[in-house]
Amino acid sequence: MNRLKFLGRGSGYHSIEANTSAYIKENKTLLLIDCGETVFKKILEKNLMDGIEEVHILITHMHSDHIGSLGGFVGFCYWKYKIISKVYFSEKERMKLYLELLGLKENESFTVLDSNNRIESLSLNINSKLTKHVKALNTYSYTLKFDIGNSIFYSGDTYETNIDIVDFLKDGNLVYHDTCIDDSKDNVHTSLRRLCELVPKEYRNQVYCIHIDGENFIEESKKQGFNIVNIN
Repeated sequence: MNRLKFLGRGSGYHSIEANTSAYIKENKTLLLIDCGETVFKKILEKNLMDGIEEVHILITHMHSDHIGSLGGFVGFCYWKYKIISKVYFSEKERMKLYLELLGLKENESFTVLDSNNRIESLSLNINSKLTKHVKALNTYSYTLKFDIGNSIFYSGDTYETNIDIVDFLKDGNLVYHDTCIDDSKDNVHTSLRRLCELVPKEYRNQVYCIHIDGENFIEESKKQGFNIVNIN
C-alpha cells in the first residue's frame, strides 16, 4: 500500500513533536511535503539524502512551520549534491520571490513548478486544491494519485475537508488530515470532533491524524478509531 513517512507530526507551537512534514523515498527520488523550521535538521539526522538524485518538494502554504527551513535545504541540495530542487506551489511567483530573497537562484539551485504535475520517477500525479485555513495567505491540500495502488489525500492546514472524504475512503484510499483537540469557534484547524462527524467509524482506520496539538491528543484520537502517524 502507498503510504507516507513522517519527519514530524506537530502543530506550529507543539515543538516536542517537530513540524509536520511527510516524505516518500524511492527510486533515488525524495518527495518531501513541507519543510518547516525543524525539517532540514531531521533530514540531516536521518541521512535522508543518501542515494538521492531527484528532490521534489510540495508546499501546502507559507507559514514558517511549513517553509522555515526550505531555503537551507534547497541550498544544501545544490551545494553538496548539485541537485536542482523542484518546488511545487500554486503561487509560483510568490515562492520564487521568497527563495530569491534568501539568496537562491532560479534554475541554478531550484525551480518552481505548478502544483498540478507528474513525478515520473515515482509514477505519481500530484494535484492541489485551495482549502480554508487563515485569511492572510492561501493554503492548499494535495491528492497523490499513483499509477498502481491506492491514492493519498493530504489536507494541509485546514478547517475544512475539500474532497468527498467518504467516497475517497470507500475506494480504499488513505487520508492524512490536520486534526486538533481545540474545538473553539474560530479555530483554523480541524477539530477531532469535526473529523468524527466527517468520517464514519468503519473508515477511520484509513485516516491518519497530523499536525497534532495538546495533551491527550494521541489517546483521544485512537479512542475514536483514527491512526496517528509515527515519526520515523
